[in-house]
Amino acid sequence: MILILLVVTLALIGRVCYADTEKTYYSGYGFDSDLVPSGMISYEEGWSHGSLFSAPNWLLAQMDQSLISTVLDYGITPVPTQKPKNFEDYIAEGYSAIEGGNYREAYSAFSKATEIEPLSSDAWYGLGIALESQKRYLSALDAYVKAISYTKDAALNWASYAGKGRVLFALNRFNEAKIALETAITQYEKAGVSHPDKLEEINQILDVIKQKMGNQSLGIYSTYNPFG
Repeated sequence: MILILLVVTLALIGRVCYADTEKTYYSGYGFDSDLVPSGMISYEEGWSHGSLFSAPNWLLAQMDQSLISTVLDYGITPVPTQKPKNFEDYIAEGYSAIEGGNYREAYSAFSKATEIEPLSSDAWYGLGIALESQKRYLSALDAYVKAISYTKDAALNWASYAGKGRVLFALNRFNEAKIALETAITQYEKAGVSHPDKLEEINQILDVIKQKMGNQSLGIYSTYNPFG
Protein backbone atom coordinates (compact mmCIF):
# COMPACT_ATOMS: atom_id res chain seq x y z
CA MET A 1 0.00 0.00 0.00
CA ILE A 2 2.82 2.38 0.92
CA LEU A 3 4.52 1.53 -2.34
CA ILE A 4 1.39 2.40 -4.34
CA LEU A 5 1.05 5.80 -2.61
CA LEU A 6 4.71 6.51 -3.28
CA VAL A 7 4.29 5.74 -6.99
CA VAL A 8 1.23 8.03 -7.27
CA THR A 9 3.00 10.84 -5.45
CA LEU A 10 6.03 10.60 -7.70
CA ALA A 11 3.76 10.61 -10.76
CA LEU A 12 2.09 13.83 -9.63
CA ILE A 13 5.41 15.48 -8.86
CA GLY A 14 6.65 14.47 -12.28
CA ARG A 15 3.51 15.92 -13.86
CA VAL A 16 4.20 19.31 -12.28
CA CYS A 17 7.90 19.19 -13.08
CA TYR A 18 7.21 18.54 -16.72
CA ALA A 19 5.00 21.62 -16.99
CA ASP A 20 6.06 23.93 -19.76
CA THR A 21 7.71 26.74 -17.81
CA GLU A 22 7.95 28.90 -20.92
CA LYS A 23 4.19 29.22 -20.84
CA THR A 24 2.92 30.58 -17.57
CA TYR A 25 -0.23 31.81 -15.92
CA TYR A 26 -0.36 35.37 -14.65
CA SER A 27 0.45 33.93 -11.22
CA GLY A 28 3.80 32.64 -12.43
CA TYR A 29 3.03 28.93 -12.23
CA GLY A 30 4.03 26.66 -15.09
CA PHE A 31 1.45 25.95 -17.77
CA ASP A 32 0.16 22.43 -18.22
CA SER A 33 -2.40 22.16 -21.03
CA ASP A 34 -3.90 19.05 -19.44
CA LEU A 35 -4.77 20.84 -16.23
CA VAL A 36 -7.91 23.03 -16.09
CA PRO A 37 -7.03 26.23 -14.26
CA SER A 38 -9.32 27.75 -11.68
CA GLY A 39 -9.23 31.49 -11.09
CA MET A 40 -6.12 32.00 -13.25
CA ILE A 41 -5.68 33.38 -16.74
CA SER A 42 -3.45 31.52 -19.14
CA TYR A 43 -1.25 32.68 -21.93
CA GLU A 44 -2.69 33.58 -25.35
CA GLU A 45 -5.47 31.11 -26.31
CA GLY A 46 -5.87 29.66 -22.82
CA TRP A 47 -8.54 30.21 -20.21
CA SER A 48 -10.43 33.23 -18.98
CA HIS A 49 -10.06 34.41 -15.42
CA GLY A 50 -13.10 34.41 -13.18
CA SER A 51 -13.74 34.82 -9.49
CA LEU A 52 -15.52 31.42 -9.37
CA PHE A 53 -15.10 29.74 -12.74
CA SER A 54 -12.83 29.69 -15.76
CA ALA A 55 -13.79 28.97 -19.35
CA PRO A 56 -11.77 28.31 -22.52
CA ASN A 57 -11.37 31.40 -24.67
CA TRP A 58 -12.25 29.49 -27.84
CA LEU A 59 -15.68 28.78 -26.34
CA LEU A 60 -16.21 32.33 -25.14
CA ALA A 61 -15.35 33.66 -28.59
CA GLN A 62 -18.38 31.82 -30.02
CA MET A 63 -20.81 33.24 -27.46
CA ASP A 64 -22.80 36.46 -27.49
CA GLN A 65 -20.70 38.80 -25.38
CA SER A 66 -23.75 40.55 -23.96
CA LEU A 67 -25.02 37.24 -22.56
CA ILE A 68 -21.82 36.05 -20.91
CA SER A 69 -22.05 35.99 -17.13
CA THR A 70 -19.98 38.66 -15.45
CA VAL A 71 -18.82 36.00 -13.01
CA LEU A 72 -16.25 35.13 -15.70
CA ASP A 73 -14.99 38.71 -15.67
CA TYR A 74 -14.92 38.42 -19.42
CA GLY A 75 -18.13 39.64 -20.96
CA ILE A 76 -19.36 43.23 -21.15
CA THR A 77 -22.36 44.03 -19.01
CA PRO A 78 -24.90 45.48 -21.47
CA VAL A 79 -25.99 49.03 -20.72
CA PRO A 80 -29.60 49.68 -21.77
CA THR A 81 -29.87 52.47 -24.29
CA GLN A 82 -32.30 55.18 -23.27
CA LYS A 83 -34.53 56.52 -26.00
CA PRO A 84 -34.21 60.31 -26.21
CA LYS A 85 -37.36 62.22 -25.28
CA ASN A 86 -39.34 63.90 -28.03
CA PHE A 87 -41.77 66.81 -28.04
CA GLU A 88 -44.77 64.73 -26.97
CA ASP A 89 -42.79 63.22 -24.10
CA TYR A 90 -41.94 66.66 -22.70
CA ILE A 91 -45.55 67.87 -23.06
CA ALA A 92 -46.87 64.81 -21.21
CA GLU A 93 -44.14 65.15 -18.58
CA GLY A 94 -44.97 68.83 -18.09
CA TYR A 95 -48.70 68.33 -17.55
CA SER A 96 -48.04 65.38 -15.27
CA ALA A 97 -45.73 67.54 -13.17
CA ILE A 98 -48.35 70.30 -12.96
CA GLU A 99 -50.96 67.81 -11.74
CA GLY A 100 -48.47 66.72 -9.09
CA GLY A 101 -47.70 70.29 -8.06
CA ASN A 102 -44.09 70.07 -9.29
CA TYR A 103 -44.03 73.43 -11.06
CA ARG A 104 -40.28 73.70 -11.48
CA GLU A 105 -40.18 70.28 -13.10
CA ALA A 106 -43.10 71.33 -15.29
CA TYR A 107 -41.25 74.50 -16.26
CA SER A 108 -38.20 72.47 -17.28
CA ALA A 109 -40.26 70.05 -19.38
CA PHE A 110 -42.26 72.75 -21.18
CA SER A 111 -39.12 74.82 -21.78
CA LYS A 112 -37.55 71.85 -23.58
CA ALA A 113 -40.77 71.40 -25.55
CA THR A 114 -40.63 75.02 -26.74
CA GLU A 115 -37.02 74.50 -27.79
CA ILE A 116 -38.04 71.57 -29.97
CA GLU A 117 -41.16 73.25 -31.38
CA PRO A 118 -40.94 77.00 -30.71
CA LEU A 119 -44.25 77.68 -32.48
CA SER A 120 -46.30 75.26 -30.39
CA SER A 121 -49.24 76.91 -28.66
CA ASP A 122 -49.64 73.90 -26.37
CA ALA A 123 -46.03 74.12 -25.17
CA TRP A 124 -46.20 77.86 -24.48
CA TYR A 125 -49.53 77.51 -22.70
CA GLY A 126 -48.08 74.81 -20.44
CA LEU A 127 -45.07 76.98 -19.78
CA GLY A 128 -47.40 79.83 -18.86
CA ILE A 129 -49.18 77.67 -16.29
CA ALA A 130 -45.86 76.56 -14.77
CA LEU A 131 -44.65 80.16 -14.51
CA GLU A 132 -47.94 81.51 -13.20
CA SER A 133 -48.00 78.81 -10.53
CA GLN A 134 -44.60 80.07 -9.35
CA LYS A 135 -45.90 83.67 -9.37
CA ARG A 136 -43.49 84.60 -12.13
CA TYR A 137 -46.20 86.74 -13.66
CA LEU A 138 -44.25 88.73 -16.26
CA SER A 139 -42.68 85.59 -17.74
CA ALA A 140 -46.06 83.84 -17.59
CA LEU A 141 -47.67 86.76 -19.43
CA ASP A 142 -45.10 86.47 -22.20
CA ALA A 143 -45.74 82.72 -22.47
CA TYR A 144 -49.52 83.17 -22.69
CA VAL A 145 -49.18 85.90 -25.32
CA LYS A 146 -47.02 83.57 -27.43
CA ALA A 147 -49.51 80.74 -26.97
CA ILE A 148 -52.28 83.02 -28.26
CA SER A 149 -50.23 84.25 -31.22
CA TYR A 150 -49.38 80.72 -32.39
CA THR A 151 -53.01 79.56 -32.78
CA LYS A 152 -56.29 81.00 -33.97
CA ASP A 153 -58.29 78.01 -32.83
CA ALA A 154 -60.85 79.08 -30.21
CA ALA A 155 -60.76 75.64 -28.64
CA LEU A 156 -57.09 76.14 -27.88
CA ASN A 157 -56.62 79.83 -27.15
CA TRP A 158 -59.55 80.54 -24.82
CA ALA A 159 -57.53 79.04 -21.95
CA SER A 160 -54.49 81.11 -22.93
CA TYR A 161 -56.62 84.28 -22.83
CA ALA A 162 -57.88 83.22 -19.41
CA GLY A 163 -54.30 82.74 -18.23
CA LYS A 164 -53.31 86.10 -19.66
CA GLY A 165 -56.21 87.73 -17.83
CA ARG A 166 -55.26 86.08 -14.52
CA VAL A 167 -51.66 87.27 -14.57
CA LEU A 168 -52.65 90.78 -15.68
CA PHE A 169 -55.04 90.87 -12.75
CA ALA A 170 -52.24 89.73 -10.42
CA LEU A 171 -50.12 92.57 -11.81
CA ASN A 172 -52.97 95.05 -11.05
CA ARG A 173 -53.39 95.80 -14.73
CA PHE A 174 -57.14 95.60 -14.39
CA ASN A 175 -58.29 97.10 -17.67
CA GLU A 176 -56.05 94.79 -19.72
CA ALA A 177 -57.08 91.85 -17.54
CA LYS A 178 -60.76 92.63 -18.16
CA ILE A 179 -60.27 92.66 -21.93
CA ALA A 180 -58.34 89.37 -21.86
CA LEU A 181 -60.91 87.62 -19.68
CA GLU A 182 -63.84 88.84 -21.75
CA THR A 183 -62.05 87.59 -24.84
CA ALA A 184 -61.54 84.26 -23.10
CA ILE A 185 -65.30 83.98 -22.56
CA THR A 186 -65.99 84.83 -26.21
CA GLN A 187 -63.51 82.20 -27.42
CA TYR A 188 -64.89 79.72 -24.90
CA GLU A 189 -68.37 80.11 -26.34
CA LYS A 190 -67.09 79.78 -29.91
CA ALA A 191 -65.18 76.62 -29.02
CA GLY A 192 -68.29 74.91 -27.71
CA VAL A 193 -66.33 73.31 -24.87
CA SER A 194 -67.61 72.54 -21.40
CA HIS A 195 -65.45 73.61 -18.47
CA PRO A 196 -67.97 75.19 -16.09
CA ASP A 197 -65.50 75.48 -13.22
CA LYS A 198 -63.04 77.43 -15.40
CA LEU A 199 -65.80 79.65 -16.74
CA GLU A 200 -66.96 80.37 -13.20
CA GLU A 201 -63.42 81.33 -12.19
CA ILE A 202 -63.18 83.78 -15.10
CA ASN A 203 -66.50 85.39 -14.18
CA GLN A 204 -65.49 85.68 -10.53
CA ILE A 205 -62.28 87.50 -11.43
CA LEU A 206 -64.21 89.76 -13.80
CA ASP A 207 -66.60 90.67 -10.98
CA VAL A 208 -63.68 91.59 -8.73
CA ILE A 209 -62.04 93.62 -11.50
CA LYS A 210 -65.25 95.57 -12.13
CA GLN A 211 -65.54 96.25 -8.44
CA LYS A 212 -61.93 97.41 -8.21
CA MET A 213 -62.24 99.62 -11.27
CA GLY A 214 -65.43 101.13 -9.88
CA ASN A 215 -63.80 101.77 -6.52
CA GLN A 216 -60.79 103.36 -8.19
CA SER A 217 -63.04 105.77 -10.09
CA LEU A 218 -64.45 106.77 -6.70
CA GLY A 219 -61.04 106.95 -5.10
CA ILE A 220 -61.68 103.76 -3.07
CA TYR A 221 -59.09 100.97 -3.12
CA SER A 222 -59.59 97.32 -2.17
CA THR A 223 -56.91 94.87 -1.10
CA TYR A 224 -58.94 91.78 -2.01
CA ASN A 225 -57.04 89.26 -4.09
CA PRO A 226 -58.78 85.98 -5.08
CA PHE A 227 -55.36 84.37 -5.61
CA GLY A 228 -54.56 84.82 -1.95
